Amino acid sequence: MTVLRADDFEAFLKNKSARMNGLLLHGSDAEAVGVLARQATRTLCEAEKVPGSLHHLDVAVIKENPGALIDEFQSLSLLGDRQILLADGVDDNFLKFAKPAIETTKLANFLVILAGSLAKSSKLRLACEDATLFASLAVYEEDRAALSNRLRKQMAEHGLKWAGDAEASFFERVGHDRPSVNQEMAKLLLYCLGMAEITEEDVLAICGNTAAFGTDELIDAMLQGDGQNTDRMAASFDGDQRTILIMVLNHLTRLQNLRAEIDSGSSYDAVMRSAKPPIFFKRQSNIKSQIRRYDSDGLYELQELVSSAILQTRKIPSMADAITNRTLLSIARNAAARSL
Repeated sequence: MTVLRADDFEAFLKNKSARMNGLLLHGSDAEAVGVLARQATRTLCEAEKVPGSLHHLDVAVIKENPGALIDEFQSLSLLGDRQILLADGVDDNFLKFAKPAIETTKLANFLVILAGSLAKSSKLRLACEDATLFASLAVYEEDRAALSNRLRKQMAEHGLKWAGDAEASFFERVGHDRPSVNQEMAKLLLYCLGMAEITEEDVLAICGNTAAFGTDELIDAMLQGDGQNTDRMAASFDGDQRTILIMVLNHLTRLQNLRAEIDSGSSYDAVMRSAKPPIFFKRQSNIKSQIRRYDSDGLYELQELVSSAILQTRKIPSMADAITNRTLLSIARNAAARSL
């Protein structure tokens, strides 16, 4: 029986997962479950050192073909390495298909199961908690103290710490909603890359000043090859221009994750439905066209371009506006040259 606590999670991934067959992550906080799932799959794939070792399972296909899951679970790659299987959005009924895998006592592929809130009497939850080679973690909403502790650990991994009243200012501007906290912290970490501290001035410059600005509209125009509207919207931005580049980089990273799901066999519609956080339905057609326009290599090249531009704005702050504008227009030209 392996029932994990939140504090055990990282140690489990680092020290025990190689001897286990799977992990159930469940809870009412879908964003938190998604964050831990991305951490788990990233760590597990890095441990296997096999490109493309993450495979998203289509739960609808499994329901139509109950034997598909155990076949995937027991099939090693051509190189003999373990595959990381991800089943998202499941409920208690998933046990009918997953039970043979959960009860397996021999090492096989690693199955990550994501579910909503499961009661203590849940058959799926009990099966994973009782299984020899499976672990289970219930994910609960974080209070301010838990959020603060997690962010401090995350910052420490990047060699950063809060300075003065920066942490208080951060929560005052961002609030305590996990998705908002995660998004704003990601922006801060990029903005403060190479520094030793995050100051209150950094927080005021980067957090909470983009709500009134249609960043999504700018990014979509840019990746559709609309240089004129890209230039117009960038020029109307009232704030630190480096914020735009950071949000572009975050968006490209998300596109990279969605592209990976498509490459592993998921349909565009399935990827749109299962995206975490959800993609607003009015924007889904734009996201689909962006994924169709760029393969993984193309997205990686754009990520490198934006990362380099962010570094340049840090080295030459006086040129931040020009560097940002040049980078956005370069991406727009790149997108315009690509056919769908």
